[in-house]
Amino acid sequence: MPSYTFHCTDCGQFTVFFKSMAGNKEHTACPNCKLESKRVYCAPNVYSLSRELSSRIEKGMEPQIMTREQLGTSKKGKKASANRPWQVG
Repeated sequence: MPSYTFHCTDCGQFTVFFKSMAGNKEHTACPNCKLESKRVYCAPNVYSLSRELSSRIEKGMEPQIMTREQLGTSKKGKKASANRPWQVG
């Protein structure tokens, strides 16, 4: 859902959310005073990560490969033995 910022001469800046990006979005009516408002163009919110941080994030997404020794020994369960022979069943 695209959002655009507009500037009204009376009310100041406001943001409008549209359902599509189609059409000309240079002017729109102010929601408070209904005056025609002009669109304000802002710099995109873009930033870059350091190479060290991005590599740590990438490594965190990869599954770790482990051997059986690293996982630990698997203990086999005891067979259920009946302490009382009349309860076997």
